[in-house]
Amino acid sequence: MTYRQKIRRLLLATCMGMFALVSLADAADKRPWEVSPFRTLVWLDLDPSCHVDSAFTQRLAQDLEQIRYASSGSVWETTITDSPIDLTRWYRSDADPNRFVERLKAHEIIADQWDRVMLISIKRDAIWKIDFREYDSMTNSWGSAHKTSVSQRELLPSETLKLVYEKFLPLTRIDNVDKRKVKLGLKAASLIEEEGIGRQQEYANAVEFIPPADDSPIDWGKPAAVNQQEVPYPDFIPGTVAIGEAFQPVLRRNDRQGNLIKENGIMFMPWTYISCEENDGLQLHGTMVSGFNTPLPGRRNVRTQRIAIGIRPADMTTRLQLVDKAAEEVPLAGYEIYSKDPDGATLIGSSDPNGYIKIPTNPDNAVRLLYVRSGGNLLARLPMVPGYEPESTARITNDSPRLLAEGFLEGWRDQLVDTMARRQILAQRVQRKIDSGDLESAKKWLDELRTGRTVNELAFDLRTAKGQFLEGNLDPTIKRRIDDLFEKGQRLVAQDKSVLVESELSAQLEKATGKK
Repeated sequence: MTYRQKIRRLLLATCMGMFALVSLADAADKRPWEVSPFRTLVWLDLDPSCHVDSAFTQRLAQDLEQIRYASSGSVWETTITDSPIDLTRWYRSDADPNRFVERLKAHEIIADQWDRVMLISIKRDAIWKIDFREYDSMTNSWGSAHKTSVSQRELLPSETLKLVYEKFLPLTRIDNVDKRKVKLGLKAASLIEEEGIGRQQEYANAVEFIPPADDSPIDWGKPAAVNQQEVPYPDFIPGTVAIGEAFQPVLRRNDRQGNLIKENGIMFMPWTYISCEENDGLQLHGTMVSGFNTPLPGRRNVRTQRIAIGIRPADMTTRLQLVDKAAEEVPLAGYEIYSKDPDGATLIGSSDPNGYIKIPTNPDNAVRLLYVRSGGNLLARLPMVPGYEPESTARITNDSPRLLAEGFLEGWRDQLVDTMARRQILAQRVQRKIDSGDLESAKKWLDELRTGRTVNELAFDLRTAKGQFLEGNLDPTIKRRIDDLFEKGQRLVAQDKSVLVESELSAQLEKATGKK
């Protein structure tokens, strides 16, 4: 073999080796959804108030990774490192995910190479305070900011992971939508199930038999003792989904290369959530609750991914504000808020003068379906997850024009009843005077009947007011309801027969006067 041939073979072997490595990397990235772990980058940010050195940070990172691997196995593929930037601004509710992606690029980190970027900040003020938030690259969004605290330094790694595990956002793929019923494919479902089976086995192995101290009989109904040192902690597997948890549907639009489209590439479905009702291990079954008739617009295609990300609320309430959808600066006060519960509708309260009302969480189901009513009329259906956002604004139809019209109609109806009753009484008096032969008195009461206010005048007032109330750019629903109110008033006018009675009495009086 010549020297040139040896060089050629060496180059060929090198190229094949590089191709094999690239193929393995691509295969890892293209693993099936159910067995694909979460590629997770964790940034640690220790405040100067902690008074620790870099060695402590490295040891904390090692402890976190050791406990994480022992308690979650292959669900995550994790890299834990010291944060290159200050994380304070990224815990704010208005933190821009696009700006965060730019900061990642500035440190030569491509967001799409990670499924999650987790931020963990630790401060010390008599106790250790832990802040946690995560960024999801698939939906280009932030989760809620969560907090916890611990007094003992030795518990810092385990309690930090407990917070991260409990608030970790599960990610699902929307596999099937049948009207309101939804089937979701859980990311890393097989890995989570496998870890759960292993956890059960570890728990079974940790069960210890402790015989009675004396010769007393064994109480077989008493729970067995468990050696807690042999049970992984935290005992919550990240990505686990319980019944009643909430997901928010998201549309992700990709280009031909599979990259996220920059303009409107991510679309969170407003006022739309999925409530988990069943978890069979690999697939979630739930119901989609939405304020829209078509919550998922568009057809499913290769370049549009329909996914749903879990919601882990950070608070116990959300401050909801109702505003006029035609003029957002106008708050809607006095509107009743009901919650649809299994036992029926429950009144939560009414909006204050500024349109605000606090919506509490429901321990049985994260998603609450709210009904907004005014004057007995349903104005809006608002699904929401209380505690997910500190404040939320709902733009709904302003019912004030209808309420004003309803108030006018009530006063007008009282006038109509009073006028009809008065004219009927006068007509009866005229009839009695004619029958008794007292024609002078009959003429007097007939003149009063003629000069008094008539139902026709009230009908004219009704038509004039209707035109005034229907002026302007009204919501079609409100316009229809106002029109219905005035139609009912016009039907009341049609029932009046006093004009015919007046003509008959006039004819009777003329006839009686002619006989004399």
